[in-house]
Amino acid sequence: MTFLFMSANIPVNLYTVQKPLVGVTVENKSLTTLSHGPKNDVRHVVIRHKEKLPYLPGQSVGVIMPGIDPLTGKPHKLRLYSVASVRNGDFGDGQTVSLCVVRHFWDNPKTGEKGIPGLSSNYLCDLKKGDLVTLTGPVGRHFLLPDDFKNRDFIFVATGTGIAPYRGMLKEMFEAGFEGRVWLYFGVQYGDVVLYDKEFETYRKHKNFFYIKAISREEKNPIPSVIPTRENRMYVQVKMYQDCKALGETLAKKDSMVYLCGLKGMEAGIFPVLEKIGAEFGVKESFVAKLKAEQRLRVEVY
Repeated sequence: MTFLFMSANIPVNLYTVQKPLVGVTVENKSLTTLSHGPKNDVRHVVIRHKEKLPYLPGQSVGVIMPGIDPLTGKPHKLRLYSVASVRNGDFGDGQTVSLCVVRHFWDNPKTGEKGIPGLSSNYLCDLKKGDLVTLTGPVGRHFLLPDDFKNRDFIFVATGTGIAPYRGMLKEMFEAGFEGRVWLYFGVQYGDVVLYDKEFETYRKHKNFFYIKAISREEKNPIPSVIPTRENRMYVQVKMYQDCKALGETLAKKDSMVYLCGLKGMEAGIFPVLEKIGAEFGVKESFVAKLKAEQRLRVEVY
């Protein structure tokens, strides 16, 4: 089956490290409570740009921090962040781009130092209204919706800030009269850090939208013998397997698609569930390999 993308209309690499776009911060809004510490501090950052920056939901933009990287003694390298807004931006005027950013911390195995603040994520989380931001991009063709999405079925899976691209995708889908079915599986640690939850809840008015949350620190896995998880925690793959009959019916359709976005470790949990679902409706070879070969599985992990 051929998937249709109007490649000529996909904006890519309009701004580069050599010729970047400078925008200004107009909003930095907290999406979470601080009760779970800084590692769960997630921000919705809106950047206004005077020049045109056309992008599509599913693409990313690069952010270049000012100054010199203390680890290399050279200018900071760009970091990519998924766009978290529709193509016209949060304000509808086509002059903003939104990012969903969590404060990142890392451990240095060489020195033993722990909880070192990630440079780029903390820079973005600390932006104040009026601060300038240097951008590149947009980049990415792989994670876009196909042009003929209206009557397809989709399974969207996200962990953490991997939810960002689905915010714009779902809004554009329903505003365009989407008639297929779409499942959104979202995994987070706590119930009060479910990003954009109120927005996604509003889509429940559509009978073809199914929104399933997996709260790993507050829910227990009821089927550990079938889908084992660390400390029997609830992860998205458990919720998916619980819906295996409905998902199997959807995945049996030759034009249905699966999108995964979030931490790289999610693949290890979700791929076996997809294999189980495929086997249950008669796929004898690797179902994941089949989905990839048919361009029906899109993965964006980091």
